[in-house]
Amino acid sequence: MSTATQEFQPDWGVHPGEILGNVLDQRGMRQVELAQRTGLSAKHVNQIVKQTIGISPDVSILLERALDVPASFWINLDTQYQAFESRRRAEATLSEYGTWAGRFDTATLRRHGIIDPADTGISRAEKLLKLFQVATPDAFTQTWLRPTVSFRRSQAFTINEPNTALWLRLVERSARDVPVEPFNARRLRAVAKSIPTMTTMTVPNGFVAARAALAEAGVALTFVREVPGTRVCAATWWISGERPAIGITERLRRHDTFWFNLLHEIGHIVRHPRRTSFLDLDGGDAADETEAEANDFAVEMLFPGDSSDAIARATTHREMIIIAAQLGIGVSMVAGRCGNLTGQWKLVSRLRESISGEDINALETIAQDVVA
Repeated sequence: MSTATQEFQPDWGVHPGEILGNVLDQRGMRQVELAQRTGLSAKHVNQIVKQTIGISPDVSILLERALDVPASFWINLDTQYQAFESRRRAEATLSEYGTWAGRFDTATLRRHGIIDPADTGISRAEKLLKLFQVATPDAFTQTWLRPTVSFRRSQAFTINEPNTALWLRLVERSARDVPVEPFNARRLRAVAKSIPTMTTMTVPNGFVAARAALAEAGVALTFVREVPGTRVCAATWWISGERPAIGITERLRRHDTFWFNLLHEIGHIVRHPRRTSFLDLDGGDAADETEAEANDFAVEMLFPGDSSDAIARATTHREMIIIAAQLGIGVSMVAGRCGNLTGQWKLVSRLRESISGEDINALETIAQDVVA
């Protein structure tokens, strides 16, 4: 047999029976004769040539002996054809997943480099399945939507469940890259007490400080901007059993909300059983005991003693600024607490700093800049 034939490695969908038929034609050999030479039935040879069945490793040995064509040639040819057919069937199935793939926010997917502008429904679906590490949309529902629903804390608003799962997956993926020490609950309580002083910084700078401190306590902190339709403020998620992670968004774009949400999530880790995940949404269920406990924890850290009473009595910006200085926290925190206690949001609105678009971009950059 020629070297060219031995090195033949087809990369298209050609059935080995087609090649076998060509070989027989070139040699003027009938199928019945090949059957006699190999000990196969004439029907078996005909099924191969008619491309009804493939060529097994055992048959490839027989063909090597009868035709002087290496068994490896027939094995590789059949393997390549089967792989081609599998890809073809998979693509046909993926074409049915287009509607499912279209439910996820395109801007978020592109921002995180998950899809390209040129991706079609098929390639988009394939990339999303790989992102979630599942084989089918049904597996996605079982793996991502049902657990999400089980620890969702608010039924007051309709949320986009695929985008919520997308946000959680992005948090998980980002948090896995954050280097942290082994989890230490005592150290985490100490870190929680240091968070209030960080509220005097800009949100990006405070995030850097909080992330470093939490890493020393064994908690991975990351930021993933809010995905449309999710209403997600933050989440606590235990990764790999003993590794808690906190994901936070810019929801409502207020300094006081951002820091309160962070301490709220730390409260979940400190006060609630390990491996319990919490997805906290804007407008969450105030009657939920675990949420109330996490809120109480955040309040205790930010506003110790009777400081909440003093804040509730404050009627001027000057008084709030003085209280903030006494507590060593950002004035936005005092203003937000005052609004929450009194409902006088107009009074405090000027003191509640906003999170700008530049802040959000900076937070994303910081979250992606993981030092190994």
